[in-house]
Amino acid sequence: MFEYDLLVEDKVTFEIQNEGVVSIYNTDSLHSLSDDITDCENKFHIGLMFDTNNIFKSQQGVYFTNGVKTNNVRMISVGSENFKKSCEYFSARKFIGFTWKNEYSEFLKPNKNNENYFQYSIDSLIYSIFHSQNGVNSTNEFDNEFFWMSVDKMKELADQNGYDELYNDARTSSDRYVHKLLFGEERIYDKLSPDAKQVLDKATELVERSMELRQVMANDENHLNSWDAGYAQLKLVWKEYFQEDFKEFRRLYKNLEDRMRPLVYELGFLKK
Repeated sequence: MFEYDLLVEDKVTFEIQNEGVVSIYNTDSLHSLSDDITDCENKFHIGLMFDTNNIFKSQQGVYFTNGVKTNNVRMISVGSENFKKSCEYFSARKFIGFTWKNEYSEFLKPNKNNENYFQYSIDSLIYSIFHSQNGVNSTNEFDNEFFWMSVDKMKELADQNGYDELYNDARTSSDRYVHKLLFGEERIYDKLSPDAKQVLDKATELVERSMELRQVMANDENHLNSWDAGYAQLKLVWKEYFQEDFKEFRRLYKNLEDRMRPLVYELGFLKK
């Protein structure tokens, strides 16, 4: 491995200004992040697109989808064996924006012995559910294993609002994987950081309050009649009818993002 610290200078109003030091390194003798995540056998209808292992490719080349692979980006099949790791690594790739100074910095296998790694792991689950590039939807063909509320609660809400289509969709279904993680045997919900809980609780509140208007907006294209509709589907209703609440939700989400961002360096996903 080679590593160099370079002094960065820029020309501002005809004067040279010192903008600090940037480390440039390769990963020849290190364990890259891309090499540390693989397909699993017990897979859901979820793919994690995981493009070239640098910051520049993270913006558009890293996302969750339940579609099929249509380009040359590497796709990892996500299931129960690698679900949490997929969220951890997706989050690490999304926290850091690229600039000309850092765009080719390589992501590394993190230090999982760090005392803050467990908290990062479970909080990244919430960050991943509500990221704009989580494109996992619920349709007639696909279940949404990212959905966090119970099927019984959704049937109750549908019944209260006379939402027969959604009730019938939920009637013979079972709880999704994220709900089981959060409220099942592991009770991850109880261990979340306060800001992660705030994000999840606000999303639950929005699901409950938007049920009646969700029924108004539902059609064959957005599949809002699916009881386990994903964030990309749900926010269509929230943005249309609950603008102030949705702004508050986004504020809470940004607080979570800002608090977690330094962990990318602390945990060793990137070298400082």
